[in-house]
Amino acid sequence: MSGYFSVSRRLWGSALSFLYHKLMCKPLKPVAVSLALTHQCNSHCIMCNIWKRSHECPDIKNEEMSREEIIHILSNPLFSELVELDLTGGEPHLRDDLVDLVVSVAELKKRHLPKLRSIVVTSNGFLPEKIAGNYRKMLEGLRNSNIDLVSVNSLDGIGQIHEKIRGIRGAYELVVKTLEELHEIRNEHKNFFTGIKTTILPENVDYLNTILDFAVTRNLFHIISPVFFTEGRFRNTVNRKKLELGSLEYRKIAGLYNRPELMTNYFYSQTLDFLISGRKLWNCTAGFNYLFIEFDGKVFPCEMVSESVGDLRNQSPEVLWNSKAFGNWRKGMRKLEWCRTCHEPGAVRYSACTEGLSYLKFLRKLGKMEFGDSFYHEGYCKYLGE
Repeated sequence: MSGYFSVSRRLWGSALSFLYHKLMCKPLKPVAVSLALTHQCNSHCIMCNIWKRSHECPDIKNEEMSREEIIHILSNPLFSELVELDLTGGEPHLRDDLVDLVVSVAELKKRHLPKLRSIVVTSNGFLPEKIAGNYRKMLEGLRNSNIDLVSVNSLDGIGQIHEKIRGIRGAYELVVKTLEELHEIRNEHKNFFTGIKTTILPENVDYLNTILDFAVTRNLFHIISPVFFTEGRFRNTVNRKKLELGSLEYRKIAGLYNRPELMTNYFYSQTLDFLISGRKLWNCTAGFNYLFIEFDGKVFPCEMVSESVGDLRNQSPEVLWNSKAFGNWRKGMRKLEWCRTCHEPGAVRYSACTEGLSYLKFLRKLGKMEFGDSFYHEGYCKYLGE
């Protein structure tokens, strides 16, 4: 493992490289990709309307990219620097070929994805037996691959609060059962990590400490972040008035983020600084080192952007990445109000080691003795080839 000063020098190098590429509006290769596998969903969340699409369009499954299409895309030289692949939905475990897809991605490592270190699957956790069975099969396929499998499970409250937010009877019991199953698997596989993701809403903002305690006592990683509104990805702007957080709610969030055990977490630190100062203190690298791919092949600089910049069913990844449409977005991103205030957890993570300076400042605040609690424990080391 590299020491504090070695990591600092490499982050400086990344920062200078990104500054050059940003000034020249010249993209790097993606180190992270978020890929929605489906818009099928067995939840009825109050803060997300993805599930409504499968009700409105019963044939939506036919619009999904096939496993062969996805593997063909990821085999493109554009993705030769890929470190982390985030598989999301909808509900990914509703795809019958999910295991085959994950194993096929792992098989690309030798020839096409030499730097791949993490495959992340985000789920609502409503299918305990199927989810546990899928992960066991995936882990067998990942054996000796040096790829970590990461399970992110939605938990928005304890008991009836989670049930109310997810709109499904028994939602809390189902996700708890899933987490218990995954705990056993984690004890058997060192390359398997599991945790929770919480969307902060008016309905659960008074219970955030309880949710964090749930995660900490079970040794689960946790991503607890405010609700986001998008016209494209979540289609939830119509719910803004009901779900938007106010100044009082954000003070409560700041109180959570100020808990001592969160001080070494980069996302919580950056968001807390924003809540206190009103200024975004990190530089987003969306469209320079990562992108979001929808289930039907349409591409976006990140999942918060509503207008597609291309379609991988009609364009090769390299052509799309270097297209005029993508270039125009990179030039204009600084002017977007959303980009000036966004603290989407994935964006913070994917940007950290590429933009360099903000993350380096954070590590310096932690100091030589504690920097590893973020750099290694949170997996940022993978982005620098550790």
